Amino acid sequence: MTVKDQDGKVLFSETKNYEVFDLHLPSNKEGWMGFDDWDLTAMTHINLGLEPLQTDSLTFVVPLKENTKSATIEATYKFTYEEGDSANWKTVSKKVEF
Repeated sequence: MTVKDQDGKVLFSETKNYEVFDLHLPSNKEGWMGFDDWDLTAMTHINLGLEPLQTDSLTFVVPLKENTKSATIEATYKFTYEEGDSANWKTVSKKVEF
């Protein structure tokens, strides 16, 4: 999320990551030590993401200077499919005038 004033100056910016990943443990259920990518028993699925149709809401207080006439708030939902590569799925922008 980014907040900009009427001149385009960034007043506030915040990023929140939701993650889903698989953790490979050093042993499987049979006690074999080592990493085996094909052994699903040595994998733990960790879901710190948003489920389908689930929403999340955050509240931020952004201090503005006295001469601020308007602010534009832009929030973008990005899907990061591998480290360093992402795609914007949805962007919402709202202008607030004072």
